Amino acid sequence: MAGRKLRGNDGFSLIEVLISLVILAVGLLGLALFQTTAIKGNAIAAKWTVATELAQDRLEAFRHIGWDNITSSAAGGFTGSPAQPVYANFPGAAGDNAIVRGTQYYRIWQVGSNATNSLKTITVWCCWIDDAAKWHNIMLVTQRADVGGM
Repeated sequence: MAGRKLRGNDGFSLIEVLISLVILAVGLLGLALFQTTAIKGNAIAAKWTVATELAQDRLEAFRHIGWDNITSSAAGGFTGSPAQPVYANFPGAAGDNAIVRGTQYYRIWQVGSNATNSLKTITVWCCWIDDAAKWHNIMLVTQRADVGGM
């Protein structure tokens, strides 16, 4: 027995415990960063989804109104070719506005006709400002034909 060492009572040293706690803390901080990034991404995606739904709702409304009543939302609200909204003209140029979950959305639309006035191209933009005061917009385009009485 004199030549044998007893090793049954070995445990972790204080240094080993501290190193493992540092590694654990770094890992948990990384997970927290991923969580905040995911929350921000979900908030941005929710705003894009709301804007798309509002623009689609406006396009659907054009399906149910008379041919002669399909007109652009405001003169001077667009610039360039292809047309883009002029953000400086909001909210005055906006066709209609909506506040959804604390965000102000501006919907504007432009209607163009072909040479024979038998086909109208309807372009709808839904615009909003994010928390960093940066403008965003989505654009949906459809065409409607004059099929008489609809």
